[in-house]
Amino acid sequence: MEKYYLFGAGNNAWGVIDFFGKEDIIAIIDNEIKKKGQQILDIPIISFSDYLEKHGDETLIITAAVYEEIEKQLLEKGIYNYYIAPMIQMGMASVQQMVEEWKLYEKDRIVMYGYNPIGRMIQRQLKECGYQCLIQVIPQKEIEKTWAKKDDIQIIPLESIDHDVTLITFATADAEQIRKENPFIKNIFNIFELVMESNKKANSCLKQWKDIHKGETCFIVGNGPSLKMEDLERIRKSGIASFGMNLIYNIYESTNWRPTYYVFAEYNVIRQYYDEIKRLKRNNLFMKNFYYMDDTPQLDEVNYYPGCGERCYCEQQRFSEDISSVVYGGYSVMYDALQIAIYMGYKKIYLLGADFSYLGDPAQKGNHFYDDKTGDKRLVAGKPHIYITVAAMEKAKEFADGKGVEIYNATRGGKLEVFPRIDIETLI
Repeated sequence: MEKYYLFGAGNNAWGVIDFFGKEDIIAIIDNEIKKKGQQILDIPIISFSDYLEKHGDETLIITAAVYEEIEKQLLEKGIYNYYIAPMIQMGMASVQQMVEEWKLYEKDRIVMYGYNPIGRMIQRQLKECGYQCLIQVIPQKEIEKTWAKKDDIQIIPLESIDHDVTLITFATADAEQIRKENPFIKNIFNIFELVMESNKKANSCLKQWKDIHKGETCFIVGNGPSLKMEDLERIRKSGIASFGMNLIYNIYESTNWRPTYYVFAEYNVIRQYYDEIKRLKRNNLFMKNFYYMDDTPQLDEVNYYPGCGERCYCEQQRFSEDISSVVYGGYSVMYDALQIAIYMGYKKIYLLGADFSYLGDPAQKGNHFYDDKTGDKRLVAGKPHIYITVAAMEKAKEFADGKGVEIYNATRGGKLEVFPRIDIETLI
C-alpha cells in the first residue's frame, strides 16, 4: 500500500489526512520554516530540503490552497510524481460514499477519466471488498500512466468506450465536456457532484432562506482596520440589515450593534474559537460545513452550508445561485456572505471594512479593526492571496449585474476597486 508525503500544512491538510488515512501519510512538507518540527495529528512537519534528502519514489500530494509556487519548486527539482489534491476539507464525499451512491459494486466495468490517488482509493476499496469489476483508465497526464501501471490497471483510449460503460471523472469541466460530446454514455459520474453526507440535512434547511429579503438592502461588514465603531452605530440606527463575520464578536462589549446574520467560513477560526462561537446566538449564524472538524462537533440551530472541494479560483471562479447545493470559496469569508445575501434576495448590498490589504504577516496586529481585543492569531491567520479574492469579487459583480443586484464599496480607502465607491457618511 503506497504512502504519501503532503505539501502544505494549512487548513486543507486536515481534510486530506482524514480522507486518505493518517496511517498512509509519512510527513507534511511546508515552506514556512517556523512550522518545521510541529505536527498535525501526530504527523511531523518537515522542510522541503528535509524531504529532498529522505524521499524515495512516494507520491507527493499538494494540499495547499495556492499551489503554483509549490508545483514550480517540484518541477525545478525534477519531481513529477505529485498530485494536486482537491480542497477536500471544504466538503467532499468520501470514497466509501462514492462506491455506495454510484453502486459501483454492481458494475462489471468501470473506466476512470484520469487517474490519481482518489481513483486509486476507489479501485482499492472495490478490491478490498471483493468486487470483481474490470477497471480501466483513460490517463490525462503522463504520471497517471505510471500510477495505472503500478496498480496493474489497463490503459485505454476514450474512443474505445461504449454506452454501457460507467465513467468516473475527477473534474466538472471534464464531465460536462464528455456529456456534451458523447451523449450516448449513460453513466458519467463526477466526484464533485456528490453531496457530502453531513450536508444532506443542511440542504433542506437552507432552502427556507431563499428570497426571504427580496428587494431589500443590507451591509456586509468586513473586519478591515478602516472600520470604525461609529460605522456600526450608524448601521444600527439606520435599521438596515447587516452581516458580520469571523471574530467581529470581539467588539460586542464596545457597541450596541449586532449583525442580523453572522458568517463563519474558516476552518481554523471555528476550531480555535469553538467555545466562544457556541455562546453566540445561533439561528442567524451561517457556518461552512467542513469535511473534517476534529473535536468540534456541529452546533444546534446553526445554518451549516456546503462548500466545494473542487479548485475553482481565478478564471475558474464560480458564484452560487443556490446555497443549499454549494457555496464557492473565494479566499474570503466576504465572498461566502455575498452568495448567502443574494440567495436571500437582497438587491442592494454595501461592503464595509473590505480593505483588501495586509501589513506584512496577516497574524500581526493592525490587520483587523478589533486587534486590540484578540490575543495570538497565529493559529488562525492564513496567508492572504488578494489576487484570488479580487478575481472572486469580479465574478460576484458579474453575477450580481446579471441579476440586477447592486453592490457598492462603502469602505474608507483600501484596495478593492471592483465595485463602485460610496461614502458611508452620506449614505446613512
